[in-house]
Amino acid sequence: MPETAQIPNQLSRMAARVWMALMGLSLAAAGSFFCWWLFATWQKAALMDSWVATPAMILSSEVVPWRFSEFSQPEFQPRIRYRYEADGSFRESDQIRRVAIRSSQQKAAQEWTERFPTGALVTAWVDPKAPDSAVLKRDSKASLYSIWFPGIFVAGGLGLVWSALFSRRNP
Repeated sequence: MPETAQIPNQLSRMAARVWMALMGLSLAAAGSFFCWWLFATWQKAALMDSWVATPAMILSSEVVPWRFSEFSQPEFQPRIRYRYEADGSFRESDQIRRVAIRSSQQKAAQEWTERFPTGALVTAWVDPKAPDSAVLKRDSKASLYSIWFPGIFVAGGLGLVWSALFSRRNP
C-alpha cells in the first residue's frame, strides 16, 4: 500500500483514539461528580450524629400549599412549629429535616402532621455549634451505600482512557 494511503488511515485511528479518550474522561468526570455529591451528603448526615437530643413541644402542625412560581404545579408542605430549650433559652423552629419537605400529594404532607400533632412532646435534634439550628428528623446516611454506582462510571471511563492511550490494537 502506498505511504500516502496510510496517512488518512492513521489520522482516522488517531481521531478514534482521541474520541474514545474524551468519552472516557466525560464518563469519569460525571461519575466523579456524583461520587463527590453522595459523599458530601453522607458527611452532612454523619455530622448530625453529634447533634444533641432535646425535648421539644409541637406548637402548630399544618399542611400549607407551596408553589415555586405562578406557573408551576402546586405542592404541599408540612409546616410544623416547635419549641425547645438550648443554651438556657427557649427557641422555636419549623425545620423538620435539614432540607424542606414538599410533595405533590397532600396526603404525603398530611402524614408528617399526623406524626407530629399539635401539643405532642417529641425529640428535636439541636446543633451544639448553632443552637438555633434544630430538626425533628436527622438525615439518612444511606447515600454512602449508593456510591458504588457512579464509581462504576469512574472506573469505566478511566478504562476507556487507558485503552485509548495505551492499546496497541485499532479502536
